[in-house]
Amino acid sequence: MTDPFRQAIAAFNRGDYFGAGEQFEQALTTAEAGLKGLISALSRVAAALHLRLERGGRQGAINLLSQAMLMMDDMGPSMAGIDIGRLSRELSAFTEDLRASPRDEADGLKHRARMFIERRRAPKINFV
Repeated sequence: MTDPFRQAIAAFNRGDYFGAGEQFEQALTTAEAGLKGLISALSRVAAALHLRLERGGRQGAINLLSQAMLMMDDMGPSMAGIDIGRLSRELSAFTEDLRASPRDEADGLKHRARMFIERRRAPKINFV
C-alpha cells in the first residue's frame, strides 16, 4: 500500500472527504493495476460523502455511492488489508438511509439534526 493511499484512508477516516478524494486520485496515478478499482471506488465514496455532508447533496451522493458499491461487489471480503465486506455493508446501510430521507428537506432543525446523525454514521475504512 502506497503512502498517498494510506494518507487518503487516514483523511477519509478523519472525515476530511474532500482531501481524501484528492489523495485517492493522487494514489491512483502510482497504484498497481490490481488496486486501481479499489482506489477508484474509495474516491467515489469520498466524493459522495463530501457532497452529502458538506454540501447537502442527496441524489448525487446516492448515485456515487451506488457506483462505488457496484465496483466493490467483485472485490471479495478484503483487499489490500481493507475490510471490503464491512465497508460494503456500511455503505449499503448509509445509502438506504439516504434514500429514505426527504428529497426536499434542505434547511431547518430537522435537516441539521439529520446531517449530524449522518455524519456520525458515515462509514469508515477498517483494516482486517
